[in-house]
Amino acid sequence: MFLPNRRRLGVRLVFALGAMALFVAGYQWGNQYKFGSADPAEIRGVLIQPPGEIPEFGLRDPFGRPFGRTDLTAGWTLLAFGDLAEATGQRAAQRLIETRNRLADRPELIESLRLVLIQTSERLELARDFARLSPALRPLAGSAESITPLREALGMASGVGPTLFVIGPDARLRAILPETENSADMAEDMKALMTSD
Repeated sequence: MFLPNRRRLGVRLVFALGAMALFVAGYQWGNQYKFGSADPAEIRGVLIQPPGEIPEFGLRDPFGRPFGRTDLTAGWTLLAFGDLAEATGQRAAQRLIETRNRLADRPELIESLRLVLIQTSERLELARDFARLSPALRPLAGSAESITPLREALGMASGVGPTLFVIGPDARLRAILPETENSADMAEDMKALMTSD
């Protein structure tokens, strides 16, 4: 049996609206507390939300120096896959360098940006030449077993191409810059991502 409600309809509506407003305010405050109050960066590429985890990996540069997941925490990393002896690898290296060069008006961003090209073959002669010619580009290589977990974590289970992956200073995947995006747009995306962090 229901008890009759003695309050007027107007009073009940005010209470209901107040409860809904309180819920919405609490929800918004909770999201700001959990995710930060800043809006995510707006980019032309693909923003990864939440950022993707990068697994442990072990690669080496052409001079034998090791490079792993902890090295990604030194700053922002723009990463691509390819073989410098083939057109796809050369195109990936070109896109990396062009994007960095378009940040010339922001030297503080260039200083915290690392360019990494992961060789899909272990032929390192050409990689050594590239590393000497462009110190900004760091070619890395390793066995297929050491590269595969990283490729899978980035969503590149097979194939290579000039797609660029943006990894933040927390060693997490922040964005993907597809091969259809030009270097000017990629540079703008990098500025948006690096300044919004």
